[in-house]
Amino acid sequence: MQLNQKMMRSLAAIAVIMSVMVTGTNGQIYNKPIECCTTVSTKEITLPITGFKLQKRNPPCVNAVIFFTTEGPRCSYWKESWVKQKIQDLKTIQLQEWETKMDSTDSTPLSTASPYNSTSA
Repeated sequence: MQLNQKMMRSLAAIAVIMSVMVTGTNGQIYNKPIECCTTVSTKEITLPITGFKLQKRNPPCVNAVIFFTTEGPRCSYWKESWVKQKIQDLKTIQLQEWETKMDSTDSTPLSTASPYNSTSA
């Protein structure tokens, strides 16, 4: 009977320690900072843009277009006409690069051998 009481006390102590650990980190096991746009700019970006990503609203993050520039990411308001045009321009460039890459690849099959055509028994 004493063994059961000691085991129950140990389990209770472990449960208390675990709950303190979890609530001490606001319920997050990994205290990783949120990396997203919480505000956006309407100002047109003049830096060279190397890419973009669309961000959906998920508080504290807001709807945004994240442009990757030579000086780091920039959060832009997705409804701005210049933002829409820049996305279209980047997609056109990306498609042209993809088509060029596909045209330059060799279309010769790697192998014509098939295990289903084997004549050995």
